[in-house]
Amino acid sequence: MKKGFTILEILVALLVFAIGVTGMLAALTHHMKDVSLSEDHARGVRIAQREMNALRRMKYLPDAEMTGEEGRYVWTTTVEEADYDELPGVDSDETGSSRALKPCNMTVLVQWSDVEGGELRKRVLFQGLELFQQR
Repeated sequence: MKKGFTILEILVALLVFAIGVTGMLAALTHHMKDVSLSEDHARGVRIAQREMNALRRMKYLPDAEMTGEEGRYVWTTTVEEADYDELPGVDSDETGSSRALKPCNMTVLVQWSDVEGGELRKRVLFQGLELFQQR
């Protein structure tokens, strides 16, 4: 009786091992891409939160749309007076004072691309309502 393995058994074992390693590498590559996408999205959310918080700290209604850029990320913030008749409990006939607080719709749009200078394909949109004073 012979002891040990034949060359054919070793080759089959190596083939099975190679198939397993190839599958694991493919799964690892897919996982790394998902992690990268999650990190990009999380950064977009952080930028949107930061810009929304900056809008909320303002006392007066901003004059114009504001934009900014940070690496692959571009954002736009807009504040527009809300239509009073659409707000519950508010009658537009009762809002006469120019110094009164005005309800405004705030929007922060953050867009980014997968590569520097690429097409902006991904986005995060935050919207809110805040009271501002007229200037």
